[in-house]
Amino acid sequence: MKQFLLALLLGTALLSKSQTFTNNTGGAVPDNNTEVCFPVTVSGLPSQIDTLFGVTQVCINLTHTWVGDLDLRLKSPDGTVIVLSSNNGGSGDNYTNTCFAMNGSSGPIGGGAAPYTGTFVPNGNINGVNNNQNPNGTWYVCVVDEVPADFGNLLSCSITFGANPPAGGGGPVSGPCSSSNGAACLCPNGTTNCDLLPDMTASALIIQNQHTEYPGLITLSNATPNIGWGPMEIHGSNSCWCDTITVPCSTSICPDGSYPKQKLKQTIYHKTGAAISTYDILTNGEMSYHPSHGHIHVDNWAEFTLRKATSNPDATTWPIVAAGSKVSFCLINLGDCTSDYGYCRDGNYGPIVTMANVPNSPFGLVSGCGNDQGIYVGNLDIYSEGLAGMSIDLTGVCNGDYYIVSITDPDNNFLESNETNNWAAAPITLTQQTAGPVASFSHTGNSSVQFYNTASTTYTYQWYFGDGGTSVNQNPVHNYMSNGVFNVTLIVNSPCGSDTTTQLININGVNIHENAARSLGYSVYPNPLQENTTVSYFLPEKTSVSFEVFNSIGQKLYTIDKGIQEQGHYEFNFNVDGINLKNGIYTLQLKTQLRTAAIRIAQTR
Repeated sequence: MKQFLLALLLGTALLSKSQTFTNNTGGAVPDNNTEVCFPVTVSGLPSQIDTLFGVTQVCINLTHTWVGDLDLRLKSPDGTVIVLSSNNGGSGDNYTNTCFAMNGSSGPIGGGAAPYTGTFVPNGNINGVNNNQNPNGTWYVCVVDEVPADFGNLLSCSITFGANPPAGGGGPVSGPCSSSNGAACLCPNGTTNCDLLPDMTASALIIQNQHTEYPGLITLSNATPNIGWGPMEIHGSNSCWCDTITVPCSTSICPDGSYPKQKLKQTIYHKTGAAISTYDILTNGEMSYHPSHGHIHVDNWAEFTLRKATSNPDATTWPIVAAGSKVSFCLINLGDCTSDYGYCRDGNYGPIVTMANVPNSPFGLVSGCGNDQGIYVGNLDIYSEGLAGMSIDLTGVCNGDYYIVSITDPDNNFLESNETNNWAAAPITLTQQTAGPVASFSHTGNSSVQFYNTASTTYTYQWYFGDGGTSVNQNPVHNYMSNGVFNVTLIVNSPCGSDTTTQLININGVNIHENAARSLGYSVYPNPLQENTTVSYFLPEKTSVSFEVFNSIGQKLYTIDKGIQEQGHYEFNFNVDGINLKNGIYTLQLKTQLRTAAIRIAQTR
């Protein structure tokens, strides 16, 4: 009897006194999706932990840049894993004297901000380890850095055991919505029986704030917020293939050098009264390994395009000017709707929402860059412009005003509560791309004039020489048949617009070339013109023949086309009345394929 009482007293003493076990050695946290686990040795406790005596608190000291990359987990000797924090804190740094307890006075870890200091309610339920297991043995505090380029160290960690571990939340309805606190979760239809679906959107503000234009390229950041009622959670289905051939998911690379694809399952959370259950659906989505980032991505998760706005308010209908490739993402919490204020909107024109406006935030259990990924309610994924693929090719695009339109889940592979608000349009002005042409020209010569286009960027040309002559050549030569002042116009056209310039040029070096006219037997008689004026000429060879009438300032007034004529002598009546010339001096030019001759003619009646 005395031995029994002694044992009872010792057991009661153990249950009433908290005991803390610590690892003060710590160590480095490897970069990019490698889990590292730090052991905590526990001994001297009763052989069973449960609701009367068990784990009450887990604490860590950890230095790390961008703690939103991290998952923190507790592993018990029997293999039970509890998520303490998953991708919380965004770009903030460090967990400093941070503790996790189900009655944490600092609130849910997902609602806090880094650097974390205080006692927070974890993402998972610590009481999951108080499952009647023997606590004596080796426990682990594990850290996973899921994204490259940030580093850190675990300085210390500890696990505290005590009597009456808190159930969490202070009651069945208070506290955040979670899988273990379904009474706090709200349904969109106001009932207590519903699917808690995600609602994925896009952010115009991050594109406006984080983009860089280069000649031929623009880089940008992109964000995909979840403002729905439940988490976006996906898992590999263990169904993989290369091209169309099914392969084991352990296959590292396909015969064609590509990486295997894996079909995805989406986990849907369902609320029935105070209970939360789940079911999986097979989606059209897929994931694959991305070597440039060193981890698995969900393919076709987002796309962005450069577009010109129309009167239609739906930017997804606007014509595409340039496109980036569809972007593959890890689905991971890298920010939230409160810390990244303005990134979360209910549609491009809708109001800004914060976590306080998203009823079930920060509900979620899975996030990361592995086979299991997700974005919690009220959280968002961010892909920064410095990462591979975050760009739009602007080759051939003109300067001007455009919109970058980002669409999340453009192929609607995943189930959401709203499929119409997953796009955003950010206005931008391009200034380093192809400019519109600037028309300009110079010229040399004083009858046979060489024109030089001097526009900096040109595509097609239209010249008007002021005497009726035209050309589409870049640097044409034009022969003026009379002296005078001529208005020369150049129009330069390009896909980026057109420009026009005009110059007055003075021509005073034209010789009528009477000798050339005599060599062709070219004559006009009588001259000044009368009703019976005859034009005579001789052709040394078969050729095309035309006559053109120019006024004193070189404007072409009339053309007589004679077509192809054989060698020989020809004449025709010059129909003065048909031309209706006013009194004055004109030039009648004979043009063949090889020769040109001109005679001054006068109209005096």
